[in-house]
Amino acid sequence: MKNVFSIMPNFLRDPDEFFRSVQREEDVKGKAVTLALVAVFSFMAYGFMVGLAKSPLQALSSSIKLPILFLSTMAFCLPALYFFSLALLGTPLKMMQVLTVVLAGISVSAFLLLGLAPVTLFFVLTSGNYEFFQLLAVGFVGISASIGVYFLWRGMTLVETARNDGLKGLRQRILLLWIMLYGFVGTQMTWRLSPFIGRPEDPFYIIKPSRDNFYVDVVHALQGALNLQLSEASWIAPILLATLCVIGLGAVIFAGGALLGTMARPTKHMQTSETK
Repeated sequence: MKNVFSIMPNFLRDPDEFFRSVQREEDVKGKAVTLALVAVFSFMAYGFMVGLAKSPLQALSSSIKLPILFLSTMAFCLPALYFFSLALLGTPLKMMQVLTVVLAGISVSAFLLLGLAPVTLFFVLTSGNYEFFQLLAVGFVGISASIGVYFLWRGMTLVETARNDGLKGLRQRILLLWIMLYGFVGTQMTWRLSPFIGRPEDPFYIIKPSRDNFYVDVVHALQGALNLQLSEASWIAPILLATLCVIGLGAVIFAGGALLGTMARPTKHMQTSETK
């Protein structure tokens, strides 16, 4: 139980050492279980705050559905990452090692959302605008998920050793495509498990997705928050939708690019030291 409270602070202080220990297969199963517990607890806390904007019953429902959202998305997408890496790269990693790295990224997202829970509660108590609160929750989850993706990328590039430069480039492309797949599956799961907040005028529903999809729902929330009439917003909706997709893809590319830059510098330094 003590590790549940200490694993994320210790991980964030030295993530590279954590990933190297996963590569060395040091208590991988224990790490995976602890990270899963951290993710579930943190997602439940944030989901409760989000659902509290409507009612205590919605808060209870959202606290259960938010962990299901992230962990089920991982369950659907994880085999694709492992089997593609195995087929194309001949990865020496075991499924449990890959699972632990992915859980580390998800747990970072959950831990950040736990930190944002008091801010969310503040807006629950002071704002009655459903569309604004919907966008706020999407923004918080999106930012936290992007940072979690950064750590996931960092972990996979550390624990997965490529046999040559050509395979290293292929590994990075596979990982980028998998992250994009993870994002699309995650947004679809978000829509299928909705509502997480719920409109104030609607009765309580455990699951009632809209007739559109996640991206269209976000565009509608933007229209409501900006107080745009449908006729006024008909031309801007496709632009907003395209902007959301570009921002999401840009966040993934930025996270990967930033990581590649930070990973390249130590490598060059080590090579210089070895030459000397």
